[in-house]
Amino acid sequence: MKKQNLKELENRFDFYEMARKMYTRVPNFGKRLMEITWAIIPPAIKYGKKYRHYTKLLNDSQWWNKKQLEVYQIKKLKETLLYAAEYVPFYKKVFMENGFNAESFSTFSELEKLPLIDKDVVLTNGKDMVSKQFPLSKLKVHTTGGTTGKQLRLYITKNAYTGRELPFVDAIWGRVGYDRYFSHVAQLRNHRLENGKIWEYDWKNRVLIFDAYHMDDKNIGIILRKITECKVEFLHTYPSSALILCDFIKRKGIKYNNSLKVLLLTSENIYAGQKETIEKYMNAKCFTFYGHSEGAALAGQCECSEKYHIQSEYGYIELVDEDGKVIKEPNKIGEIVCTGFDNKAMPLIRYRTGDFASYSEKATCACGRHYTLLDNIVGRWTQEMFIGKTGNKISMTALNMHTDIFKNVENYQFIQDIPGKCSIRVVKNDNYSLMDEKNIFDELQKKFDNSMEIKFEYVKEIEKTMRGKQRFIIQNIKDEELI
Repeated sequence: MKKQNLKELENRFDFYEMARKMYTRVPNFGKRLMEITWAIIPPAIKYGKKYRHYTKLLNDSQWWNKKQLEVYQIKKLKETLLYAAEYVPFYKKVFMENGFNAESFSTFSELEKLPLIDKDVVLTNGKDMVSKQFPLSKLKVHTTGGTTGKQLRLYITKNAYTGRELPFVDAIWGRVGYDRYFSHVAQLRNHRLENGKIWEYDWKNRVLIFDAYHMDDKNIGIILRKITECKVEFLHTYPSSALILCDFIKRKGIKYNNSLKVLLLTSENIYAGQKETIEKYMNAKCFTFYGHSEGAALAGQCECSEKYHIQSEYGYIELVDEDGKVIKEPNKIGEIVCTGFDNKAMPLIRYRTGDFASYSEKATCACGRHYTLLDNIVGRWTQEMFIGKTGNKISMTALNMHTDIFKNVENYQFIQDIPGKCSIRVVKNDNYSLMDEKNIFDELQKKFDNSMEIKFEYVKEIEKTMRGKQRFIIQNIKDEELI
């Protein structure tokens, strides 16, 4: 087919929406044929105009200079603010109360006139934060994981994931060689397969899927063999799941040779020592990016650095201190506050994520991209911090949890209900002894500097969240208990 005719065809049809409707109507025996057919259609055609728009934008913008990125962000911020003022009741009221004029917006600092919002504000105001441009029946409901006990219901347009999210993921992962159409990919994330299956092939998305909820030694062996047999190049998984594979390889004394190039680690923090452990035993590089379910902030690593490059095309990120004041200088930890672009269903403006980071002292990266760089991203403050006897906060990253003291531990998790006291749930292996408990206790006391009482609790397994993740700290201390 001629290039011009192909372009006309792409612009005329939304292949993704058309195929989705057909798929829901065909009988079961025809679904597999549709899935195989769908798999061979190039992403640029099947995911539609928005996918093509963002793919082209990101191919170009990743090499823009600093000034070009700033001009783009100001433009997108103004579009977002004008849209919110016209269509979103909540922001119309907030702008009026704060004397904010979206029409005259022209500099980043003007955004600071608006108040910060958080999850509680979104929960309280609900549908007043949804654009009146759309009837609710035309929108999709997207929920957050709810790891802090409060699950948000967010509204997005029906093609938001394939049209907007996928091209950004493809652009970031593309830095380490990933290609959505050609790469051999497997997922070990939040899938629970039926009929006792450990794996199945998703023809529609060209991905090998593993069950993440039944990872005993027998099934881990099956997973590792299948990765090798299918010549998997990219394994998309959680750090906690990767560490379970590593523990098996270590205990069995296996030298794991495979075709893996990169482990794409998402949705959980990766702590000191974990990256080195995963790369050593899986014989592949680790790569990650920062994002969140609210879809207003994104920052990814690159092929040259472990620093996080803020995706200027996705949203605008600020860091704020405990008083809500904007941080400008490097090496100072602050909460990530974001204003997302292009979610017309439910825009979020100056949204406090509960995640923390600092600006890198290094302003440029060897990769040649001019994105602002972040260091030390950690997840929800109370979910990644221990609270000591005096109210002092101790970061999970400050504990190097993968030394020899855990050589006879299959898995572990911390629980904290009271400041200055925590329990560690331990899944023992066959070689675990009281000496291991003493070594772990002594090492943790050094790390905590005697500001924490530690109690051991032995369990058969560590429970995962509904989405198949593992939380390394279950933090049950409310903010008011710290006053």
